[in-house]
Amino acid sequence: MTHISMKEIRDSLPEEKNRADSLWTRYILRPLSVPVAWLCLRWGLRANTVSYLSALICVFAALLFGSASLGGAIIGALLFNMFAVLDCADGNMARATGTTGPYGAWADAIGGYVAYVTVLLSLGYAAAVRNALFFAWEPDGNVWVLLGGVAAASNILMRLAFQSYRNIAPEGKAEAKKSIGLEKLLSENLGVTGVLMPALFVALLAGGLGYVMIFYTVFYGLGCVLVLLKLIRKVEHVSRKK
Repeated sequence: MTHISMKEIRDSLPEEKNRADSLWTRYILRPLSVPVAWLCLRWGLRANTVSYLSALICVFAALLFGSASLGGAIIGALLFNMFAVLDCADGNMARATGTTGPYGAWADAIGGYVAYVTVLLSLGYAAAVRNALFFAWEPDGNVWVLLGGVAAASNILMRLAFQSYRNIAPEGKAEAKKSIGLEKLLSENLGVTGVLMPALFVALLAGGLGYVMIFYTVFYGLGCVLVLLKLIRKVEHVSRKK
């Protein structure tokens, strides 16, 4: 059992990281994650364990969110939001216990990638199950499932392309990250660690899953194209100099 106070957990967050967080994370998720991190430490859990647990929660959330039962779908939406809190808690735990490192970052990334896939795929499936509308358009259920797949694939491809570029970036990893500052800002605020999770819950209750699905298909689809074009331009610019 680790005896670390909530104040120590709260104070372990670097100001730079706090500023980089989305508004939803900074003012909602991060404060909620402090007592969760404290409780997990009291139970003797490791930060990596919480990362893996959060990934499993996403899988269960996706299965429930896409179910025909409204009660099950509501529980799924709540579990997705629980993931978002745990996604902050694992980092809090690692910093407070001085156990940060590349292996912890890898475990945290696995949780994130599972979320990027399961959230969007289940959103498309849920829209199909509930015969979602987009204004007067009522597409076939397979269309919603396809859009969920496109959104998930675009999100993952965009992130993998950038991570691969960071490993070879001639300007260094820190500068490479700054080069997509606007894209990262939008992704942080509108994505899994931003308003996407609460939007799932609201859209489910308000009958607006179709609108959310269309928005994120366009958001991640265009984002992927723009990031790929920017990275291709950078790579070609450097390669032609050699």
